[in-house]
Amino acid sequence: MKKHLALLAKLAVMAALLAALYRHVDFAAFQSALAGLKWGWLPLIYVLFLLNTSLSAWKWKMLLASDGVSVPLPSLFASYLIGTFFNLFLPSSIGGDSYRVVDASRHGGAAKSFASVFADRLTGFLALAIWGLLFSALGWSRLPDKRILWLPVLVFGLMAAMVFALVQRRALVAVLRAFRIDRLKKLDAFIHRVLDSMAAYHGDRALLAKVFGISLFFQMMAIVIIFCISKAMGWQVPFIYFSIFVPLITLGEALPISIFGIGVRDSLYVFFFAQGGASREQALAMALVYVLLTLVYSLLGGVLFLLRRPAPGAAE
Repeated sequence: MKKHLALLAKLAVMAALLAALYRHVDFAAFQSALAGLKWGWLPLIYVLFLLNTSLSAWKWKMLLASDGVSVPLPSLFASYLIGTFFNLFLPSSIGGDSYRVVDASRHGGAAKSFASVFADRLTGFLALAIWGLLFSALGWSRLPDKRILWLPVLVFGLMAAMVFALVQRRALVAVLRAFRIDRLKKLDAFIHRVLDSMAAYHGDRALLAKVFGISLFFQMMAIVIIFCISKAMGWQVPFIYFSIFVPLITLGEALPISIFGIGVRDSLYVFFFAQGGASREQALAMALVYVLLTLVYSLLGGVLFLLRRPAPGAAE
């Protein structure tokens, strides 16, 4: 019952946001923005999608390997694609990570799998915050509303605090004990195994440098992908705006308050790209095209999921 209520709440949020956004839309202008799509850009966009999935799988493999878990890169690539497919039906834009955790746990246990996926996402979010902070500072003079700079500052602060809490294990354990988590023996043991994995990552500085470098490159490619979609739609918005806004939009759409970030993403596109001179209709058309392109790409993951043989049970 609680799961059904949570799903209904997310659907309600999504519907309310979309209704508010499209209430005052000029549908002739919206249709015109969609009709101007230049299909020649699509092959490049999909190549960049594949490149980023490959980078993500490679980073994930390095994290697992550092924790003594060996998984073939093609298997992780397939798992990432399947997770992307499940993103379409789960809360936020990263809901498919739950599939990745379950899939990788077959090779090295649930705690190590969870730690690798968590570290993967954490480094990605930290890279997003850094790009957002850096480009917001560089594009300060172009921002009509200078208060936007506080958003990447806040996000970076939150990400840095999370990393500090994981590194300073004693403080985190003390907080967990204050909430009596240690009374739940299985959960407490699981958390400590996850923290052991995080400590192993932290102790390998070469690994951290590689993983964070990949995260920075991945997030820059994500910005480039959105910029390419804008060029396919005939936008003339300068690249600096995408460098500032896309990291903040990506962080926002990861909030688990709607399915696949729909409604949240659209709202953020309208809010931010108005700062760059885009109309409401253009921003909403951009959000729709992004979702449709992602949907088509994610169907590869759905096909792989159907073709995969039933997996053995997860390791303990």
